[in-house]
Amino acid sequence: MKPLILLDFDGVLFNSAYEAYQVCEHLAKGDDRYRHGLSFDEFMSFRAQLTDAWQFCRLYQKDRILRDITKLHEVEPDADDWRFSEGFFAARAEMIKDPDWAKLMSPYPFFYQLRPLLMKYPQTFKILSTRNKASIQRTLEFFEADGIEIYGQEEIREHGSKLGVAKHKRWLENGDYVVYIDDMNSHLEPFETEVDLCIHAGWGYDVAHVDSYTQGQAFQIIGGFLKLAHE
Repeated sequence: MKPLILLDFDGVLFNSAYEAYQVCEHLAKGDDRYRHGLSFDEFMSFRAQLTDAWQFCRLYQKDRILRDITKLHEVEPDADDWRFSEGFFAARAEMIKDPDWAKLMSPYPFFYQLRPLLMKYPQTFKILSTRNKASIQRTLEFFEADGIEIYGQEEIREHGSKLGVAKHKRWLENGDYVVYIDDMNSHLEPFETEVDLCIHAGWGYDVAHVDSYTQGQAFQIIGGFLKLAHE
C-alpha cells in the first residue's frame, strides 16, 4: 500500500500563533466593540482551546468574553461570531500584502525535517487545515516547500469538517495507508476509526498526553513508511 500523509498546518508544521495574534490585534484596533492591547499570554491560553477563527470573537468582543475557555467547544457560532471571522480573514488578506508577512510564521523543527520529503514526494502529502488556503500557500512558498495540495478553511466550511473533506476527496477509500497528523485532539478523534494511523502532535497547541508523539517520533514514522514504499 502507498502511504498518504494528511498534515495539519498550525501547530504541526508551523507555530503560527503570533501571526494569528497580530491579525486579531489588527482587526480589533479602532473598533470599540473589541478589547485592545490583549496580552499574548492571555491569547495563548485561549488559543489552546480554539479550532476555528470565529471563536476568537469570544475572547475579543467586550460584552461576550468567555471566561471559562474549557467550554469553548460547547459554544455555537452566531452572527457576531461569523462577522468577526470575516473580519479576521479580511485583516489577514490586508496584512499578507506585506512581503515580509511570512516572517511572523515560525517553522517547527518537524517542518525542516519533513521538507526534503515534501519536495521529493509531493503526491504523498495533503495539507488539511482550518487556516485559509492563501496564507498556507504564501507561507510554503516563502519557506521553499510549495507544490503540496492544500485544503483549507474554505473546503472545510463547504464540507462541514476535516473528515468531510477527506471523504469528499475519497482519500479514505483508495487503498492507501492513510496517516493523519494534527495537534488538536478534537480534530483527531473523528479520524480515529477512519484512517490507519492517527498521530497527535504533542508539540502543538493542545494538551499533550501519554499517547502523543514527539517531532522526532512523527518524522521517523513518516520517513519509515516512505522508505518502505519506495524501496
